[in-house]
Amino acid sequence: MAHCKLIALTTPIAGKEQEYHDWYNNVHIPEIVNGLGLQGAQRYELVAKMIGADTNTFLAIYDVETDDPDGFMGRMGAFAQSGGMTPGTATDQAAGYSSFFKAIGDRYEPAA
Repeated sequence: MAHCKLIALTTPIAGKEQEYHDWYNNVHIPEIVNGLGLQGAQRYELVAKMIGADTNTFLAIYDVETDDPDGFMGRMGAFAQSGGMTPGTATDQAAGYSSFFKAIGDRYEPAA
Protein backbone atom coordinates (compact mmCIF):
# COMPACT_ATOMS: atom_id res chain seq x y z
CA MET A 1 0.00 0.00 0.00
CA ALA A 2 1.18 3.51 -0.75
CA HIS A 3 1.83 5.89 2.12
CA CYS A 4 -0.17 9.05 1.53
CA LYS A 5 -0.80 12.30 3.37
CA LEU A 6 -3.97 14.30 3.17
CA ILE A 7 -3.20 17.83 4.31
CA ALA A 8 -5.66 20.55 5.22
CA LEU A 9 -4.64 24.15 5.82
CA THR A 10 -7.36 26.11 7.58
CA THR A 11 -8.25 29.27 9.45
CA PRO A 12 -11.07 29.79 11.93
CA ILE A 13 -13.64 32.52 11.41
CA ALA A 14 -12.74 35.48 13.64
CA GLY A 15 -14.54 35.21 16.96
CA LYS A 16 -15.25 31.48 16.50
CA GLU A 17 -11.81 30.12 17.36
CA GLN A 18 -12.96 28.00 20.33
CA GLU A 19 -15.81 26.45 18.32
CA TYR A 20 -13.37 25.75 15.45
CA HIS A 21 -10.83 23.98 17.70
CA ASP A 22 -13.53 22.02 19.55
CA TRP A 23 -15.07 20.77 16.28
CA TYR A 24 -11.69 19.94 14.72
CA ASN A 25 -10.28 18.08 17.74
CA ASN A 26 -13.39 16.41 19.14
CA VAL A 27 -15.63 15.85 16.11
CA HIS A 28 -13.91 16.08 12.73
CA ILE A 29 -10.63 14.23 13.30
CA PRO A 30 -12.25 11.29 15.16
CA GLU A 31 -14.98 11.02 12.50
CA ILE A 32 -12.62 11.00 9.54
CA VAL A 33 -9.95 8.78 11.12
CA ASN A 34 -12.43 6.17 12.35
CA GLY A 35 -14.94 6.47 9.52
CA LEU A 36 -12.41 6.11 6.71
CA GLY A 37 -9.93 3.76 8.39
CA LEU A 38 -7.02 6.18 8.46
CA GLN A 39 -3.79 5.38 10.29
CA GLY A 40 -3.95 8.63 12.25
CA ALA A 41 -4.07 12.40 12.10
CA GLN A 42 -2.50 15.33 13.90
CA ARG A 43 -3.02 19.09 13.94
CA TYR A 44 -0.38 21.83 13.98
CA GLU A 45 -0.37 25.58 14.58
CA LEU A 46 1.80 27.94 12.55
CA VAL A 47 4.50 29.43 14.78
CA ALA A 48 6.89 30.89 12.18
CA LYS A 49 6.69 31.47 8.44
CA MET A 50 9.71 31.20 6.17
CA ILE A 51 8.32 32.04 2.71
CA GLY A 52 5.02 32.23 0.87
CA ALA A 53 1.78 34.12 1.03
CA ASP A 54 -0.52 31.49 2.56
CA THR A 55 -2.54 33.04 5.39
CA ASN A 56 -3.80 29.81 7.00
CA THR A 57 -2.63 29.32 10.56
CA PHE A 58 -3.53 25.67 11.16
CA LEU A 59 -2.51 22.44 9.47
CA ALA A 60 -3.94 18.96 9.80
CA ILE A 61 -2.08 15.95 8.41
CA TYR A 62 -3.99 12.72 7.92
CA ASP A 63 -2.10 9.43 7.37
CA VAL A 64 -3.68 7.34 4.61
CA GLU A 65 -2.60 3.94 3.27
CA THR A 66 -4.06 3.35 -0.19
CA ASP A 67 -3.10 2.07 -3.61
CA ASP A 68 -5.96 4.10 -5.11
CA PRO A 69 -5.75 7.77 -4.07
CA ASP A 70 -8.55 8.76 -6.46
CA GLY A 71 -10.74 6.00 -5.06
CA PHE A 72 -9.98 7.13 -1.53
CA MET A 73 -10.96 10.70 -2.38
CA GLY A 74 -14.20 9.36 -3.86
CA ARG A 75 -14.88 7.38 -0.67
CA MET A 76 -14.20 10.49 1.38
CA GLY A 77 -16.66 12.50 -0.70
CA ALA A 78 -19.31 9.79 -0.38
CA PHE A 79 -18.65 9.59 3.37
CA ALA A 80 -19.21 13.34 3.68
CA GLN A 81 -22.35 13.22 1.53
CA SER A 82 -23.76 10.37 3.62
CA GLY A 83 -23.54 12.48 6.77
CA GLY A 84 -20.51 10.64 8.14
CA MET A 85 -18.66 13.93 8.59
CA THR A 86 -20.22 16.66 10.67
CA PRO A 87 -19.71 19.96 8.83
CA GLY A 88 -17.84 22.64 10.73
CA THR A 89 -19.41 26.08 10.95
CA ALA A 90 -16.42 28.00 12.28
CA THR A 91 -13.91 27.45 9.46
CA ASP A 92 -13.19 30.19 6.92
CA GLN A 93 -14.02 28.18 3.79
CA ALA A 94 -12.58 30.82 1.46
CA ALA A 95 -9.11 30.60 3.05
CA GLY A 96 -8.67 26.88 3.59
CA TYR A 97 -7.73 24.11 1.21
CA SER A 98 -6.83 20.42 1.18
CA SER A 99 -4.39 18.40 -0.91
CA PHE A 100 -3.54 14.71 -1.20
CA PHE A 101 0.06 13.50 -1.57
CA LYS A 102 1.59 10.07 -2.20
CA ALA A 103 5.06 9.18 -0.91
CA ILE A 104 7.58 8.88 -3.75
CA GLY A 105 10.72 7.96 -1.86
CA ASP A 106 11.98 6.42 1.32
CA ARG A 107 11.63 8.20 4.63
CA TYR A 108 15.01 9.44 5.90
CA GLU A 109 15.87 9.40 9.56
CA PRO A 110 19.03 10.49 11.38
CA ALA A 111 21.90 8.03 11.39
CA ALA A 112 22.39 6.26 14.70
